[in-house]
Amino acid sequence: RRSARAVPCMATAAHAVPACVARVPARRASARSVRCSADMPGSSLRLVAVDMDGTLLKPDSTISDDTVDTLRRVHASGAVVCVASGRPAATIRRYASQIGLGPIPAVCFNGACAMLLDGDNPENDVVWHVEVMSREVVSLVLDVAETLDLPVQYCLPDVSVTAPVNAKQKQLMDQFDALVGPEGGTTRVATLRPKADSDDSDAWPFPPPLKLIIITGSPSRAEKVAEQARLTLSQSTCHIIAAEVHVEFLMPGVDKASGLRAAGKALGVELESCVAFGDANNDVEMLRACGLSFAMPNGRESAIKAADLVCRDDNENDGVAKELETLLAG
Repeated sequence: RRSARAVPCMATAAHAVPACVARVPARRASARSVRCSADMPGSSLRLVAVDMDGTLLKPDSTISDDTVDTLRRVHASGAVVCVASGRPAATIRRYASQIGLGPIPAVCFNGACAMLLDGDNPENDVVWHVEVMSREVVSLVLDVAETLDLPVQYCLPDVSVTAPVNAKQKQLMDQFDALVGPEGGTTRVATLRPKADSDDSDAWPFPPPLKLIIITGSPSRAEKVAEQARLTLSQSTCHIIAAEVHVEFLMPGVDKASGLRAAGKALGVELESCVAFGDANNDVEMLRACGLSFAMPNGRESAIKAADLVCRDDNENDGVAKELETLLAG
């Protein structure tokens, strides 16, 4: 693991990191039998980590005004608001601007990047931590995609590229780009592979990615592709996540929990003082790692099992905001 740029001093992050702290009520009965059952009476809430799609965002990919107001109240109470998403930073930026807390901590690329993200000016971003994939694993994932005749999104910090080879793959990529939003468009290139018969790292057309995505087109297909990929790529080789209409590939040990730990280290916050919200397979590690965690009621079974509690309402009805209001009132 390596840090891309120096961690900012607390003065740099002052607006994103309040000086005071809110209070967390004692933990209620946990859904996680494997976790410690100790309550947290009077513990200090210092960090709120919120997944984006399916959790903070409504089904139409917007944040309601009520949720924005609640996040600002959380910030005013003294806790740090952190977004934790599989999205690249570029597709989170407009939401950070809408929330309006200045630069905020962000875990991007499903944990492969932890940073302080400025919603209005990328030049003010500060990258705390990045984790890129090895060339060997990249080659193996590309082989899997080629065998399945599916397109790959090659995710770099500032741009994503793809090299679809037929009409089917082009259509899948177009559909995926439409889901991600206008900032997430994938650049089409000739190839993702190095020059033939060359072992030189310079022969690769792009730097190592933070993650790779195989686009499948449907959740059921994503689960099947993930199962097939695991037959070739062991857990010690690659972290594989079945997502909405795609499968994500990262290095082993890279997930939202690892990214959140990197952000917490930069902020001086332990995950035991963090409340997390999520809904999907890629949230499981984060939900398990944090001191208190909530799954969305309409989330994946894996997320619900990993969380301490289930939100009383879903993302269509500001479920995250309602739980945060309860915490603030506690």
